[in-house]
Amino acid sequence: MIREFFYLQKSDRKVILTLLVVMVVALSVIFLTGEENSETNALTPTDTTVIKSGYDKQRKPRTSDIRTRVVYRDRPYYSSDSRASSHRTSESRDSSVFRYPVKIRETEYVVLNSADTTILQTVPGIGPYYARQIVRYGERLGGYVSVSQLDEIEDFPLESKKYFVIKDSTPRKLNVNRLTLNELKRHPYINFYQARAITDYRRLHGPIRSLDELRLSKDFSSEAISRLSPYVEY
Repeated sequence: MIREFFYLQKSDRKVILTLLVVMVVALSVIFLTGEENSETNALTPTDTTVIKSGYDKQRKPRTSDIRTRVVYRDRPYYSSDSRASSHRTSESRDSSVFRYPVKIRETEYVVLNSADTTILQTVPGIGPYYARQIVRYGERLGGYVSVSQLDEIEDFPLESKKYFVIKDSTPRKLNVNRLTLNELKRHPYINFYQARAITDYRRLHGPIRSLDELRLSKDFSSEAISRLSPYVEY
């Protein structure tokens, strides 16, 4: 009787065998999946720690490095020798100090023709620019014969004229009978047309003996002749 209970037909045995295979495969898959998850969970904290520590080592600067950069940036000079560094710093401070010239008092005067730019800057109202302009214009004229000639410098400070005097003026002379047209018109008091009038007069009438001979020319007014006279020779 028992033998008949466990006796199975061929089709039944195939069904039971298929079920056993499926169960074994399912258990194997479950076992393998669980093992992989446990390994992943076990490794996750370690990997995360390594990444964080690597980020900290690459990105986070040390306090000593930051302090060093700030110190060197703020120093005007750097040297291993502290004495050399302090010496350079003192030199830079001395060179940055500009010393203005001491101005003269109202009872003092400057001789216009003999003063250089350094002396001219001691006059109240005269700085480096006007000092250079005074010297340059005096060279073009051939020397000053009157303090009022400073008015011919553009925007000259009129309040400074009272500090100048003229002494022993010996201006450079122009020989109107020998100089060419180009040489004559270089003088501030002779323009192109006046220089041409002089050369034309010499060509037609001979040497000039006095500037009064040029009064008949429309290019020479009485004022032009009077201010040019101190600078002319024949």
